Amino acid sequence: HWWYSNTPSFIQRDLAARLEAIPRTKQIGYYSDAYKLEFTLPKFAMFKRVLANVLAQDFVIDRCWTEDQAVRLGKDILRGNVERIFLRSDV
Repeated sequence: HWWYSNTPSFIQRDLAARLEAIPRTKQIGYYSDAYKLEFTLPKFAMFKRVLANVLAQDFVIDRCWTEDQAVRLGKDILRGNVERIFLRSDV
């Protein structure tokens, strides 16, 4: 999510579309073009709130997933896929 779409409503729409279109193993958490470290934490916190809303509405309510399934997807997006993709020991 780039600076021009760094508002919750744009992120929510983009994120919902990405979760629908891209395989869960290819999803990674928030990407920011923040040029100062202190900008990153509030932006990431906002992304986590939007992710929680999208998972609750689009997956738990609309798709009848359990909360545990949605939480697992959220953890994959925020941490698991990042570690698997970028921190692989075989690279």
